[in-house]
Amino acid sequence: MTDESNSMTEDAPLPSEGEGRRDQRRKDREAAIIAAAIEEFQTSGLTTARLDAIAARAGVAKGTLYLYYSDKAALFKAAVRSLIQPALARLQERVMQAEGSAVELLRASLRQIYREMTADSARRELVRLLIADGRRFPDLGDFYHDEVIAKGTATFRMILWRGIATGEFRHTPAEEFPHLLLAPCIALSNWKLMFGERHPMDIERYAEAHLQFVLAAIGAAPG
Repeated sequence: MTDESNSMTEDAPLPSEGEGRRDQRRKDREAAIIAAAIEEFQTSGLTTARLDAIAARAGVAKGTLYLYYSDKAALFKAAVRSLIQPALARLQERVMQAEGSAVELLRASLRQIYREMTADSARRELVRLLIADGRRFPDLGDFYHDEVIAKGTATFRMILWRGIATGEFRHTPAEEFPHLLLAPCIALSNWKLMFGERHPMDIERYAEAHLQFVLAAIGAAPG
């Protein structure tokens, strides 16, 4: 590197303390708006939720809200990115970096889904909103499919392929339909949405039963 380029790097302006504070305030305001949107969506549904009500919950002017998000659809997508995509990214990272048994990777991945998706009420509520109002907002259903479902099923397909390569799993229709591996997670989420704590399920035992059921279906034949 030349002396000139070193000089340019050294002379590059650093963010001022004031700029850093403004950036943090913007992030905090954006987070508050997303949290307020989730609350309003849960209370009123996607169809009847109002932007002015979201702004009031967030403690900002309606005009300020528009500086961040143009409409309810943009807010819902931001909520998905804030709540669900980080959990999905952690799952993908686990699978990409995993070493050792595919069975243990499947166990850990399913338990992560139960812990971070099924047992989390805020994430369950986003799914409930899509079930309730998805027909009125088909673009949001497509967004959720592309950004969450498709990526999640592709990640579990990778686990299947890994287990087939190591001889732990056998070829089954689940390679084409990895949704089958996740169906019990969705069933329990729907159960909790319908019944809350009135008819509780033991998530730990349910998750282990799910794993054993899957392994019986896809495990390599003995011998």
